[in-house]
Amino acid sequence: MARSLFRRPAAILAAALAVAAPASGQTPSPTVTTDVERSDMMGTITRQLVANNPDYVVPSPADDDLGVQRVLMRRDDYRPFTLFSSVNEFFTTNAALSNSNPQSDWFTSVLFGASYMPRISGGLFGEVTAVQQLFRYANYGGLNFNSLDLGAGLVYVFRDFEGLSIFARYNYNLLTPGSADSSLFYQQTIRAGVNKPFIFSRAHSATLGLAADINLDGWPEYALRNRFAFLAGYQLNITRILQANAFYQLAYFPYVEFGRRDWNQIVSLAFVLNLTQRFNISTSVSAAFNESNESFYEYSVLNAGVGIAANYKF
Repeated sequence: MARSLFRRPAAILAAALAVAAPASGQTPSPTVTTDVERSDMMGTITRQLVANNPDYVVPSPADDDLGVQRVLMRRDDYRPFTLFSSVNEFFTTNAALSNSNPQSDWFTSVLFGASYMPRISGGLFGEVTAVQQLFRYANYGGLNFNSLDLGAGLVYVFRDFEGLSIFARYNYNLLTPGSADSSLFYQQTIRAGVNKPFIFSRAHSATLGLAADINLDGWPEYALRNRFAFLAGYQLNITRILQANAFYQLAYFPYVEFGRRDWNQIVSLAFVLNLTQRFNISTSVSAAFNESNESFYEYSVLNAGVGIAANYKF
């Protein structure tokens, strides 16, 4: 049940997006729900590898939340525009996130996007971001998909509380098959949260965050869900050009229909070699574990990969 992309309005950033929804009472498709889960998981992992400047992490819709507060450096040369991209090659032990008979595969992830984060006044910043990701599998081409995120919001930093920040943003996510000729899934959400950085020294720092994504609208209805997450990140500058990044997310996903409830954990470790201020190469390993009140949707997966990323600020 795919919808033609040409039926979708052009102004997809508008909060009153007019997209006709299918009738309720749909039969859940494991393929669609798995696409959504793979997009969330790999988006969370790959976006940790984009930025190579310890003072700044790209404020993309699924960075995931960590690093938004890091734009708030006390610097006079703050640059609000960022262009970013990355290409990663991964090996995965469970390509389809299956709870039985998992199949391994290699896949390529390509990410590119742009962000504008102007300082409005004092500690208040605006944010507009567009991110496109492409996922291509070596053996299971039927799993190929694309993910588009468009969003905008506000970030406020309390300088008297050592970088504590709060944020709220609107996000639109669209998933399409590899051919990009139809729609698999779309969802509009409001995301809000709080982040607190802890700067221990010039060599290492940590971040803790809480975030909530509240569903506004989307299709198909059985794949729509809310998200409530705790996030933790740690960065160690081993040398002037080599850094290690650790990331953990614990998320609760109550689905809008059918009473499905999931608990999901993601943990990742990456080593990033900053070749220049604009380019880096990385290697990473990550694992995800999903528990659900519907055992069919439980899974575990291990991913390992290498990649190259670039970002340009102006």
